[in-house]
Amino acid sequence: MVVTRKWLEEFVDLSGISTQQILERLDSIGQEVEGYRKISVPRNVVIGEVIECDRHPNGRRLSLCKVRIGEEKVLQIVCGAPNIGVGQMVPVALPGTHLPNGLQIVPRTIRGVESFGMVCSDQELGLPKIQEGILELDNSLGELKLGTEVANYLEDEVIEIGVTPNRGDVLSVYGMARELAAAFRRRMKPVEKRYKELPEGIGRVVKIFKNELQYSSNYLKALEGRIEAPVKVKLRLALCEIEGKNESDMVLKYSIHATGVLMVLSNRGNIMFRNRNGVETYQAPYGEYFIGIKNDLEYEENGHYILEASYVDPEQISELVYRKGIQETDDYFYRASRGSEADLEMGVTYFLNEAGCHVFTGEYNLIREESHRRPVINVYLSEIWELIGYKIPERDIIDILKLLGFELQAWGNTIRLKIPCYRRDIKTTQDVAEEILRIYGIEKIPSIPLTFVEKNRESEGLQKLDHHYDLRERAVAAGLYEVLHFAFEERARLERWGLPVVEEKLDLVNPIVSELDTLRTTHLLQLADDLAFNRANGYKRIMLFTIGTLFDKKRREREQLALAISGERDYQNPSNLGKPGPFQFKDLVDIVSELIGEFEIRKGAHPVAHPYQVGEIWKDSEKIGVLGRYHPRLEREWKIGVSYFAEIEIEKLRRIPRQAKPIIPFPVVTRDLSLVVDKGVPYREVAEIIRGLKLPQLKLFYPIDLYDLEKAGERKGKNSLTIRFRLQERARTLTEGEINKIIDTILKALQERGIELR
Repeated sequence: MVVTRKWLEEFVDLSGISTQQILERLDSIGQEVEGYRKISVPRNVVIGEVIECDRHPNGRRLSLCKVRIGEEKVLQIVCGAPNIGVGQMVPVALPGTHLPNGLQIVPRTIRGVESFGMVCSDQELGLPKIQEGILELDNSLGELKLGTEVANYLEDEVIEIGVTPNRGDVLSVYGMARELAAAFRRRMKPVEKRYKELPEGIGRVVKIFKNELQYSSNYLKALEGRIEAPVKVKLRLALCEIEGKNESDMVLKYSIHATGVLMVLSNRGNIMFRNRNGVETYQAPYGEYFIGIKNDLEYEENGHYILEASYVDPEQISELVYRKGIQETDDYFYRASRGSEADLEMGVTYFLNEAGCHVFTGEYNLIREESHRRPVINVYLSEIWELIGYKIPERDIIDILKLLGFELQAWGNTIRLKIPCYRRDIKTTQDVAEEILRIYGIEKIPSIPLTFVEKNRESEGLQKLDHHYDLRERAVAAGLYEVLHFAFEERARLERWGLPVVEEKLDLVNPIVSELDTLRTTHLLQLADDLAFNRANGYKRIMLFTIGTLFDKKRREREQLALAISGERDYQNPSNLGKPGPFQFKDLVDIVSELIGEFEIRKGAHPVAHPYQVGEIWKDSEKIGVLGRYHPRLEREWKIGVSYFAEIEIEKLRRIPRQAKPIIPFPVVTRDLSLVVDKGVPYREVAEIIRGLKLPQLKLFYPIDLYDLEKAGERKGKNSLTIRFRLQERARTLTEGEINKIIDTILKALQERGIELR
């Protein structure tokens, strides 16, 4: 994107700001400056008016001119340009001027006639090619004053900026000026109407007899007269390396580059807007073009024109080109697909001001509301501060957003933003934070050390899934195999065993088979089926578990883990002496403890349980399940032998989050203590005494041996309990003295309870 300083100043007041400051600020707000050059014109070149122009008496191709450069100062100049004529305002190089091509201007005699200066062309002044012959000046550069240095009008500064694909709003001088206005806290200058309107209305010369528009917004004006590109237009187009086919095309491309509004010219007549399978076209007397995709519309410079401005949602344009496989696109597509300017009336007004034509009264306004609809999002100051890493004052945040064109309402921590229609790239809080940061200035954010903080992204569903995985891993580690079942059950079977059932009105309307006509309220019958199936297939040792959904009578869901074991406790192998024994109630308790840790068994009952081998599972003062042996009648009917089961309500089982801890690089010290304890003292009481000491170096302790001293004839009513202690220090290796001190602390606490070292 190429702009010039004077062009920018048409839209924003940059007084008091140096060009170097502009370049630095553009870089800091994310508009990378890729090139800069200053357009200079030699000193001592002034504005003159040609008041006489005659043929040179001794030269057929030379003209003898008198050029006024002040109220009473007229120079005689010999000129060889064919386009010089009376009334022209021209640049005049006075004697003593050094031109960029190396020529020095001095009074000279040319074919016998004295010449006191030189009327210059654009390239002789060091400017790009604008027109043939001498450079004709006009008031488009400002009010021309005779004798004034031409440099005041023609000098400028060209800035080339790299625009990212998501910022279509800055593919114009107006858009870049809007960025600078926000960066320097300046206000934009409105594009004011300066053109004249005819008394005749647009309806006399233009008719729209078909309108099938669905995606694009369009705005039409009609004008009359010759369109001539003034010097300012030609010069700026040349500086930006933009070429026009003719003068009307120059003014059109100049206006598009200035405002970002896509426009085309056509001749007066009947207009059709067609929709061909989603591709919208503008059809005029001399051709048609695809709106927003490519402009191949031809027109004649006949003095009567229709100016049509359009806007299409960039996402719609890109999708359409991809879906239709359109290959031939042009600059219109480049701008439209990145987001052209949606203020069509502003762009049309700018063109008509520069064209200098008469304009018919009225317009055809075919602007769709969707084009100017402003999306609304809520952002939170706390989140913006977290993203930026610095607490930018709230007042500054609000001022910046207003300068960027956002409408907002703020209350507390929340800001409700109405996004400008030209900022299609703003969709999330992250985008808003980026806008605030680039305008506020990243250099104002204090530097802090880089830290990586992982946010807890676990949702309730993810935590539930992780809990299930953890239980599965523990069950598999305990030797259980997972089984899966349908969530359906036979109503008659549940009722027969006295198990709860879903209310009849909530049963399945169209079951898979008649035996699966309701939703299950327990896993135990399905697990009994699995035990029977495995028994029938010759398996001697069966250990199964399942995790799934159960339903109560109101069809409310809950998650439950259930397990069942049956058969021989150990595999037959050469290391076993004798025949393996069957599973016992203790084995069931051991397996459940491997799954959920320590728990308490209280008296309980269950419809399918043995009346004397069943209990409730209590943990953290809450009932979380039941365990026991299957009822003998069920064991006989299913032919599963002595079998045990457990049910655990997962939702009541508290999940302990896993926390990673660094590995301690220092060695572990192991010490064993054999203690003399009363037979009536359970190990749990001993463990509670040791835990109550809260020794940081004590990482683990557990019993490794229990010996009956009474049977050995040593001490009546006493046991020998051997406990292994694992000691470790995080920051260093424990010394022998420190180890002994820890062991002495443990022994002293135990001795207070009457437990002594053996």
